[in-house]
Amino acid sequence: MLYLCLKYLHIIAAIFLFGFGMGSYLYLIAASRTANPQVIAHVARMVVRFDTWITTPAGFVQIITGYLLMRLSGLPMTTEWVLTSLIIFFCVGSLWLPVLVLQKRLYLMASCAVEAGSGLDDEYRSVYKKWWWMGVVGFVGMFVIVLMMVTKMTPVQLVGLLG
Repeated sequence: MLYLCLKYLHIIAAIFLFGFGMGSYLYLIAASRTANPQVIAHVARMVVRFDTWITTPAGFVQIITGYLLMRLSGLPMTTEWVLTSLIIFFCVGSLWLPVLVLQKRLYLMASCAVEAGSGLDDEYRSVYKKWWWMGVVGFVGMFVIVLMMVTKMTPVQLVGLLG
């Protein structure tokens, strides 16, 4: 029963990571496309809050429940798909703090533009571009991790099955 409860929490945390993470990402993209500093400031403020208070803790729940599931099932850490998913998870996780910092900068730049009654400058677009690409890389990594969780195989092993 403990295993099933942990597995449930692990899946819920994955849903939160994907759901809130992807939602935040898409909302900030949509807001930025308006080029309206007021819209961007409002959305970016909410994105920073949700990513700080919901998405980030879900990542920690993923680590803890994943480790406990591995221990309960007797699966060694050196199992290829487990080790590969951990490496990708920590690579994606290493993007997380910079993403939060960039989101906060986007919020501050948009807020300053609102206060000054001006538009967004090239610096906003530069920071946005970095944030956008980090999101692309992070979500590709997350898709690969979920694929490994479901199939219990690495991407190399999956490609080998196709060939």
